[in-house]
Formats: sequence, structure tokens, C-alpha cells
Amino acid sequence: MYKKHTDEELVDLLQQGKDKAFDELYFRYRDLLVRFVYVRMKSIPIAEEIVQEVFTTIWERRKVLVIQKKFSAYIYTSVRYVTLDYIKAHTITDQYIREVAGNNIVTSNSNNTIESIYHDELQEAVDKATSLLPKKAKEVFVLSRFKQYTNKEIAEELNISLETVKYHISYALKFMRSYLGEFN
Repeated sequence: MYKKHTDEELVDLLQQGKDKAFDELYFRYRDLLVRFVYVRMKSIPIAEEIVQEVFTTIWERRKVLVIQKKFSAYIYTSVRYVTLDYIKAHTITDQYIREVAGNNIVTSNSNNTIESIYHDELQEAVDKATSLLPKKAKEVFVLSRFKQYTNKEIAEELNISLETVKYHISYALKFMRSYLGEFN
């Protein structure tokens, strides 16, 4: 019944209380969004939970929902922010920064424009934050996170103690968490 309607028409119908319009939007985007979240979270149950939370919010706010852009952009942005909130709430920020710092290239099999834009924004922010670190902390962080050196290898390479390496990594990660606040 609603399959031929555009997303924007479905949103209008949803605001009028047509629950079948909501169902159509849900079925159009659910699987795509779960895959989108799965790329970050590496967990199907968590991805499904996040997507369900976003759609629940849309349903609860359907009468006052204001979407000033395309629904697809709105829903992906919403899911992105809920995912980031989930990451922050579950204190895996350090692991997330390490993964981003280790992934300098967008995976070639990712054809998703939003995914590429998100990754580019995040990579640019990580690069900027790295450039703002004090010289020694930057050297240690780059060797640790970008070049995958062990703490012992870093200590030998830079001729500093293992404790100094740990201090600089800890400092750099705290700085990165603070600087990358919008991505947390």
C-alpha cells in the first residue's frame, strides 16, 4: 500500500498517525541501518538495539517530528549519534580511538557515501588532534597507534623509559577523548 510513496510522503503520513507508513519506513531502513551500526560495533544485537531505539524515538515523537532534510540523511544521522552515545556510555572510547587511529584508509568495499563521509570526518579530527599533541606525546602516540610499535619498541626507538612511554600514551588518549568529544 505504501511501497510507492517517497520517504517524505511517508513521514507526512506518519505525522497524521498512519502506523503503516511507519512500518514502511522501518522495513526500508532497518537492515541498512543495522549493517551501518554493525561496522562500528561488531555486534548484531547491539546494532539492532541502537536501530530499534532510533525508530522507537521516531514513533514516540511522530506528531512533533520535524525533518528539514531528506529522511535518509535524518535517519543515518540519528543512528550515528545514538551509536556514538552508546560508545560513550559503555566506555570503549580508548578502543574506538585506537581502531580509528589504526584505520587510515576507508575500506574499499564500503560504497556507502554516509559511511565514507563519517569516516573522513573522524579521520580528519583524529589527524588534527594528533597534530596538536606536544612533540614527545605525538611521537609516542604515532608509533603506538599508527605504526603499531609495542611500548618496549617505542622506549628503545626514542631512548626513553617504559614508564615515560606509558605516561605519554595515557596523556595522548586523554587528550584525544577530550578533543574528539563530538564523536563520543
